[in-house]
Amino acid sequence: MKKYTTIDLFAGAGGLSYGFQETGKFDIKIAVEHNKHAQETYKKNHPGAEIESDITQITNGKYKSIKEKYGDIDIIIGGPPCQGFSNANRQKNELICGNNQLVNEYIRAVEQLKPKAFVMENVKMINSSKHKFFCSDKDKRTVEKLGVCLQEEIITIAEATICTDEFIDFLKQEDVLGEYLLEQQNYIKINTIYRNSKTSKQLEKYLENHEKSIEKILNSWDDFKLNFWSKEYEEVFLETKERLNTFLTSDDEFEKLRDSLKIIIETQKAIYKMKEIRDYNITLIGMVAEKSNICIIVNTYNIIEYVLKKFRSMGYIVECGVLNAVNYGVPQSRERFIIIGVKNEYLKSDKVELPQPILKSPDEFYTIRDAIADLAQYQTTVMVESKPIQKDIKEIKELNPLQKYLNKGELVYNHVITDTRDTALERFRNLQPGQNFHNLSENLKTTYSDPSRTQNTIYLRLKYGSPSGTVLNARKSMWIHPEKDRAISIREVARLQSFPDTFVFCGTKDAQYQQIGNAVPPLLGRVIAEKLLELLGDETNEKLIDIIVKK
Repeated sequence: MKKYTTIDLFAGAGGLSYGFQETGKFDIKIAVEHNKHAQETYKKNHPGAEIESDITQITNGKYKSIKEKYGDIDIIIGGPPCQGFSNANRQKNELICGNNQLVNEYIRAVEQLKPKAFVMENVKMINSSKHKFFCSDKDKRTVEKLGVCLQEEIITIAEATICTDEFIDFLKQEDVLGEYLLEQQNYIKINTIYRNSKTSKQLEKYLENHEKSIEKILNSWDDFKLNFWSKEYEEVFLETKERLNTFLTSDDEFEKLRDSLKIIIETQKAIYKMKEIRDYNITLIGMVAEKSNICIIVNTYNIIEYVLKKFRSMGYIVECGVLNAVNYGVPQSRERFIIIGVKNEYLKSDKVELPQPILKSPDEFYTIRDAIADLAQYQTTVMVESKPIQKDIKEIKELNPLQKYLNKGELVYNHVITDTRDTALERFRNLQPGQNFHNLSENLKTTYSDPSRTQNTIYLRLKYGSPSGTVLNARKSMWIHPEKDRAISIREVARLQSFPDTFVFCGTKDAQYQQIGNAVPPLLGRVIAEKLLELLGDETNEKLIDIIVKK
């Protein structure tokens, strides 16, 4: 039986690969994944694949050797990390995410290897009109040649605080900006003090709780290595130390201290972001002060418009859209943006289309109960190296299609949870299914500096009767079992992502939770693989609709 030679870029733990391989039609030859724990998991579950660590190190010559070793590459799949830029991200210290370049690395792989078809997946929001790339000097020619619309945009990089006109002139003219930046660790320390200074009382409490670290900062303040762009800023910087010392002993000068901390932080933000503009060769049209902010004027362009036009220029017929995993048997509402491209000469359909939903109404969707209820009988552990648990076959009653799919094998691996402290356990006990952090009484929120900003997914007790919300890192989110006062286990989260019990996760506890949160659900991967086969005039022996639909 013919198998399509396939490469998985940005493979993660291997959820997309697993879905493709389940069709029996795809042979994954190479997986590219940077994270060492995800590599370990991938190898464990895809022993035949070769692992490459860094796509940026795969040169054009390397692509040539790949073709010599494996022949023509038929299919490329994968999801390059891509955060793009949204003007709503102004609170972040970074202006540009280095991962954005990885989209171009994916495109370069397609350009060099010339597969018959490709699948590119990403977060739903990548198709947002606010999700953009900055135009660099290097990109401009290509972007204009493709006919991608460039939009002039004013982007806030920091609040204006001191000597604004002089500061803007400095930012425009100075090339070696790194010498004016605090070391990252020192910036974080000062910023943490600033973030905990909304009120005098809050700052006083923070300084009391971190007395030793504050003392270290003050003792090393004069040794911070940085240049000052103006005499006025240097005076503010040095006065901040004295004001902090004064506040420690008498609570005086709170407003002046907060103002000087703000000047330091906003100045550092602006310098850091301008350094990024220089480092990435972003075309800077101008700088202005607008509404008490320091702003840059740059050209931006929509990521997806660029990607689609680039692939079409390479001879691919492409289609894109959002798929929700819940429509394909995954017990979770998880929307992903999918692009499928097929070379015109290999396309056996009238057009390229995405898979149609299999399960269309809420009464057809699989629930959290379907996915994990049978695991409640097994004792969890906090030890990540613990041995797998033998399943009690007698206790497994008649299973629905999803349960049959998930219950592969005789062992339960990764039934591991977070070691819960007393405060967290008390929160668990006070939450009902469907409730979250915001339903707690105020006395159980005191460890959070600003409880009102906590997301609704934090301390969420899952509800058996419905699909899960989007799985991220369930450990960091502190998701709670629907009935038991404990965190949800790694295996339970894996099932919510439709990983069967035979798929084993490796690495540290947090690494395993993160791998699952980052993964493409295998059932979603499988339905995409089946659609790709159809577009190529092929099919699998057993289709997902026959596996997952309740009889």
